[in-house]
Order: sequence, then C-alpha cells, then structure tokens
Amino acid sequence: MLSLKEQAIEFISTIPDNKIVYIMDMLEGMKGFLHDDAKQPQQASLEGAPPSAMGIFRKYANPSLIPNEKDAWGNAVREKYADH
Repeated sequence: MLSLKEQAIEFISTIPDNKIVYIMDMLEGMKGFLHDDAKQPQQASLEGAPPSAMGIFRKYANPSLIPNEKDAWGNAVREKYADH
C-alpha cells in the first residue's frame, strides 16, 4: 500500500502540464501551513501572515456564478449520470 505522500505524488503526476499551474498556486498559498509551527516565530498581527486556505482561489472566482453554488454539486451529479 502506498503512503499518503506517495499517493499524492502519483496523483500530481497525472495532472496535465497546462493545469499544474493551478496546483502550484494552491500550494504557494498554503506554504505557511506546510512548515513546522514550532520552528516559526510567533506573528504579532495578521499583517504579513501567509494567506489562509480560505480565499486562495479568489482570483479565479466568477461572482455571477456564486448564487449557483448551493446547487452545484447536485447539478453536476445529475448532468454526469443523466444518461445512465
């Protein structure tokens, strides 16, 4: 059985080159979470803090689609399996 790290590497290797930029953006935004907190100095304020996972994809948001979010999963499932 593959370790979680090996599974992640295997999964990432399947991502097309033209889409890997999205994964790299996400990882860049999460850098602060990937370090050992004991080795990081305490921050006095949020200014200069690494971005939280919440909102790191904000630049890709389409505000006109936000009202559709609550039904998005159900709609995607219906669309995918409508012919089955």
